[in-house]
Amino acid sequence: MENCCATVCPCVCSPVICKPFIGPKDPACYCGMRGCCEGFVNCFLLPYVSGRNCGGCGKWCVVDYIGGPINRTCDCICGFDSRSPDRPSSVESAKGVVVLTIRPVKDVAAYKAAYSTYAQSTQNGNPGVRAMFSFAKCDSSPPAAYDDAKAAAYLEDAKASKTILQVAWYDSPEILAGIAKDDAVEACYDEITPDTPDVWGAAFGNRSDVTRAALGESAVKYEFGSMPRGFMKSAPHQGFSNSLSPGPPMIWMSKRWVQSGKNPAIASAFGKAGDLQYHTAPAFLSGFEYSAEDNPDQLWSLRYFNDYEMGHVAHFPKTLLSWVPTRVLFTMIPLLKGGLGAEFPVGLSFSTKEDIAKAIAYNGGNAAYDQYYWENVIGPLPDMGKGMPAATEATPMVPGGAPSAVMER
Repeated sequence: MENCCATVCPCVCSPVICKPFIGPKDPACYCGMRGCCEGFVNCFLLPYVSGRNCGGCGKWCVVDYIGGPINRTCDCICGFDSRSPDRPSSVESAKGVVVLTIRPVKDVAAYKAAYSTYAQSTQNGNPGVRAMFSFAKCDSSPPAAYDDAKAAAYLEDAKASKTILQVAWYDSPEILAGIAKDDAVEACYDEITPDTPDVWGAAFGNRSDVTRAALGESAVKYEFGSMPRGFMKSAPHQGFSNSLSPGPPMIWMSKRWVQSGKNPAIASAFGKAGDLQYHTAPAFLSGFEYSAEDNPDQLWSLRYFNDYEMGHVAHFPKTLLSWVPTRVLFTMIPLLKGGLGAEFPVGLSFSTKEDIAKAIAYNGGNAAYDQYYWENVIGPLPDMGKGMPAATEATPMVPGGAPSAVMER
């Protein structure tokens, strides 16, 4: 049941049937009509199901009373509510750990110098560290959704900020636990008290006792929450390939609101969408969420794309020839507070300017993220394909979520 697209209806998103229409960087199955498909979704489907036209009937009728119930009924009949935990797209299959840390420093310039050296040495010297980078809040740009007054206020606050952000991808909890601290970096950190603002810690992927113990040594309190869902791929999955996905990646991390009391429902819906996206979006390396500890109506979220087309676009292809859009629109989006314009107490995008601009044009809800551009990164760029075997590097990317020679199922 892992690849629901090909299992339920082989002609929908099937790499075999649709192969004549799929190029090496062609996400999903548009059957040569990508412009028409995207035009229909942009001009009619999205406005209709979000209630922006036809008197709002698409929202309350199609989503609430037709699309949602049909999906949930099919899930029950097809056994999708009791899927095997051994499937590659399950939480239990996650081996790696992605860590987000937000905290203050005493001096931003001194921190940049110390952390750059430390991160470069750590990532280059350890094959299991695929990303270890940082940004300073003062180098960020405001969400594109802000008007001029809000953007000016954001920039003024950011300019005076001594807050820094760190993101790391470790191939296992043991690798995380084995990373030595750096005295020069530690000396840069400012004191954290219960009243210190803008201090956050989040962990995605394999949140084992080893992970919790390693992060428990920090002055930052990391949230582990409850109801983890989604997936995290591991190398040598083809989505990590530097030749197929030269990068740098686009990474979104957020703490977002859900409709009151709907965290259990969105946990189930997100897991089922992830079962599809794991296979149909090869360079979507991780889609992971968990319910927040401090608020029952919030969740932490990770979207890690190693390629714009085969990661970001393929995780939500604008075509009715994929099960992904209707499942996301009918079962997930209605449970988010704000719907397609979900509200983010914490919203972070790490990307090139070009990629986030394209992502916002693709979906206006992506304008809610604070923007951090790779040109301002502290430390090395992520190297997701390090150590990949040559045979995998040369394998063409296909929408089955694995090398074409050995399909992962």
